[in-house]
Amino acid sequence: MIKSLFYSLILIVLFASCASKKDVYYFQDIDSTAAENSFKFLNIQPGDILDIQIKALNPESVLVFQRQATLGLQQQQVQNRAIDGYLVGEDGSINLPIVGPIDTTNKSTQALAQIIQEALKPYIHNPTVNIRLLNFRVSVLGEVNKPGTFTVLEERVSLPQALGLAGDLTINGDRNHLLLIRNEAGKKTNQVIDLTKTDFLQSPFYFLKQNDIIYVRPNSARVKSSGLVGNASTLVSILSLAVSLFIVITR
Repeated sequence: MIKSLFYSLILIVLFASCASKKDVYYFQDIDSTAAENSFKFLNIQPGDILDIQIKALNPESVLVFQRQATLGLQQQQVQNRAIDGYLVGEDGSINLPIVGPIDTTNKSTQALAQIIQEALKPYIHNPTVNIRLLNFRVSVLGEVNKPGTFTVLEERVSLPQALGLAGDLTINGDRNHLLLIRNEAGKKTNQVIDLTKTDFLQSPFYFLKQNDIIYVRPNSARVKSSGLVGNASTLVSILSLAVSLFIVITR
């Protein structure tokens, strides 16, 4: 009887410690075929903060258009630069000195740079304009090593890159049912993504958009371990106690 209990205990520990490769590996159906996913620059939205850098052969001619964040302070923290950026209003416009209001609706940062460049020509000889989004944020929650909200100075951010910022999934993360929540133009979209397959590499959800939320659900083993019976260590303790009691009683 005691031997049977010990054998059962060993089997439970062995099965509890086993993990299938299918539960852990990413991109399991990947092959040598190149997967194409062309990136489209994002449209500017109300609430975005823009870093607008204006340059010309005569530096003094652009001073009136510059803000502190664009005066060559490349090492400034993102938060400090955002304070001096151009905030896109609820009507989709920004207010540029001398030039006045400029509409950003349905325009990318590249398209807006061209528009501002043309608007500056009466005041600046051969201006060049570069625009960067200062508050591009994505949130990664759930079963990752470093959950949080991340601000990046780049619009071209992919889902794997965001997971990398969060320290990758834990061993308890469900790689088959990752949830991506997107709020775009007042419309919320929920998309379930399977990281073990390559389908999403060509989907609209491969590249992230402003304020996307990624939630990594716990896998079934993690869910079971949160209960009393499903926890392998708890079962071991219970069986050990049962064996000890049996020995004491039968003596």
